[in-house]
Amino acid sequence: MDKLEPLAIGAAEAARLLGVSKPTIYQYIGREGFPSFKLGNRTLISVDGLREWVKRQAQEVSA
Repeated sequence: MDKLEPLAIGAAEAARLLGVSKPTIYQYIGREGFPSFKLGNRTLISVDGLREWVKRQAQEVSA
């Protein structure tokens, strides 16, 4: 049986994946273009959206 990868993660996991602090993630949540959304009381970050966001950030820096 294949292990399902998460579709969305919390701020702590996003911070760990990006190598930044949770407060840094919270600064980006709600900004236009950052892939966060509310689900009930939780704020989640789309994993696929986060990958795309990182690619866009890298392209902006190298442009």
